[in-house]
Amino acid sequence: MALRSFAEALGLLGKKPLVWMPGLFAAFAVLLTYYVFALFGATAGLATGAAMLFLSPAFLAGAYGIIIGDASSPADFRKYAIYGYFRCLITNLLVLMIGFVLSNTLTYILLMTGISMDIAMYFSIFLIVPLIFFFFFADISAIVHNLAPFRALKDSAFRVAAGSFKITAFYLFNIALIFAVFFIFTAVWSVLASDALLPLAEMTEAEILALSQAELLALFAAPEILSSGAIALAVCCLMFVPVFVSYKACFYKHHLLDLSSREPQESEEGSFDEKGRWYKYS
Repeated sequence: MALRSFAEALGLLGKKPLVWMPGLFAAFAVLLTYYVFALFGATAGLATGAAMLFLSPAFLAGAYGIIIGDASSPADFRKYAIYGYFRCLITNLLVLMIGFVLSNTLTYILLMTGISMDIAMYFSIFLIVPLIFFFFFADISAIVHNLAPFRALKDSAFRVAAGSFKITAFYLFNIALIFAVFFIFTAVWSVLASDALLPLAEMTEAEILALSQAELLALFAAPEILSSGAIALAVCCLMFVPVFVSYKACFYKHHLLDLSSREPQESEEGSFDEKGRWYKYS
């Protein structure tokens, strides 16, 4: 089940070195964005970060392809990266747009009814959870089954709904991984920024509470702390992004790939080719 897929995902990190590519790219993107921000300002940093985000679907698609397609060569990775780039990019952008529109619409409606901003924001955040739950596999569906973005969202939702307990276990494992990421990030950041945080550690509780918001912001915006945070985040990306990506692809391959995602009224016959794409018999 979910544990077996996780064990396979960990094994792939040694068997297929190219699975590390999304993590390597994510770590590189974090460091490049930070140093461009530090050297050339916020505008250049934001532009660099946006460019890195737009390039990342190629590495995700390449990793998905070699895992689900049982390939391992650089040529196969490049083929899947090119083939799945726009499918992965547009599908993920669509999910982000749906989440943005729905959360802002709900916030506006709640504010119009007299609910405070804080409560409205909480409700809007909770709205994102079911979107992630049902549309998490939409990018893989778009690549594997050669689907348009909206059909990929529907396909992901049907497969998740049919996955029952296995899906719940999968998400619980991912939540546990997120806690592990947070723990390692905090540990690495604390070690790297120990000298910069020393004055804060030497303060009493009363002295810390007496600090103004501007003083706290100036303390945590020190270059040593920001650079330590960027390095810690890059380390976590390098370690955990390949795990998340390979676990997601392995789980989809073993538990969701063969599930029917079609509505009852549709009755199609066909087969999958060697790339995992669906072809209907005429």
